[in-house]
Amino acid sequence: MPRFHFDIHEDSRLIPDEDGQNFANVEVARKEAVLTGASIAREAFVAGSADHVVVDVREDEHAPFLKISITLEVEELAGG
Repeated sequence: MPRFHFDIHEDSRLIPDEDGQNFANVEVARKEAVLTGASIAREAFVAGSADHVVVDVREDEHAPFLKISITLEVEELAGG
């Protein structure tokens, strides 16, 4: 079973995934990466610790083959 690593970037801070997780295939790993990114982004956005979260997905020691990018944009409107 392939082992996938999800390296997390919160703004300019990198959190490498040293251990990885086994998934049946790339599609299952992609779905888990989206869920992971959404969960991390939610916590970071609410805490105010980041406004951009990226999950780079790689298989073992290979270069990333998938990037999930989530950005928060808040616009305060005049008169609102």
